[in-house]
Amino acid sequence: MSNSRFLLIKSLGGSIWKDVDHVICQIFAAELTNRIPVVYWGMESLYSESVDTNSFESFFEPVSPYTFHDVVRPEYSYYPKVWRFENVLAEDTDRFKMENRELSGMMRSDANVVVSDTYYPLRALLPYVRSNHWSYGKTPYQIYRYMFDNYIKLQPPIQREIKKFINTNPDFRDERPILGVHVREKAIVNEVAQLYDLNEFYKPNIWQFIVKYNTRHLFLITDSNTIFKQYKKLYSKNDMLIYTDSKKVPLKERIPTALLSYPNKRHKGVELVKDTIEIIKDTYIASKCDFFIGNGYSSLSNTVLRLRDWPESNIKLLY
Repeated sequence: MSNSRFLLIKSLGGSIWKDVDHVICQIFAAELTNRIPVVYWGMESLYSESVDTNSFESFFEPVSPYTFHDVVRPEYSYYPKVWRFENVLAEDTDRFKMENRELSGMMRSDANVVVSDTYYPLRALLPYVRSNHWSYGKTPYQIYRYMFDNYIKLQPPIQREIKKFINTNPDFRDERPILGVHVREKAIVNEVAQLYDLNEFYKPNIWQFIVKYNTRHLFLITDSNTIFKQYKKLYSKNDMLIYTDSKKVPLKERIPTALLSYPNKRHKGVELVKDTIEIIKDTYIASKCDFFIGNGYSSLSNTVLRLRDWPESNIKLLY
């Protein structure tokens, strides 16, 4: 029996920042259980092109020196018991039943490889923090900040594209302050049983930032062409609005692969990778703004919050 201890972190099959949140939480779990984290986004990922590729690395650098090939060995034991050497890289379509996937069992397991393909929030892991761990006494926000800075590294070509946008856009580069704004289509109505639309709260909050801080520009992120046109009409006077060329279309959440309108899975993966790189660029550019208003129910807005040490007065997640 080998003494190797790995935590294999699979994709949840959701949008990019939901999957990254899962990765962050599970790397933290790996630290708490003295395991080596290995991220593998295979065919369960929206961005997968083939079983032989790791789509996580289409966007980010590896989180450890080991690859998914290192966890596939016939002499290794696996947890949960559904996993074996022969199937560990496959997708378990029954994972939502949560059988043998209790957090306590995963944290106590002595298996060589613990496989994580279900989400546990960071707060659920806090009871496992020992007094000698760096995170002891830290808030979830402080832990997220540390984890992003130390583990989530963009692939160099994406980093270069972000720098190019900032350095070649004189409005963004020279005319500060800039307010980043992330507006989702039909925000809040689909998530919470309320009678109003959260998006109506953006305009007075934007106006407050403009008046209080003499904001020169708005950097807009949205998945809605309707909202994009609306904001362009409202804020294009004096060229106030800044935006990238990312598609203004609703972002796909978890859609069964078979139902996606692509001729084959490889085409599906390639096209979504391109679109997702644009989303990642938008997110990181928003974190370079002086101020930010976002949606508290959005993974993207929460990622902007976690990417830097924001002064409390400079960022507002509505609702």
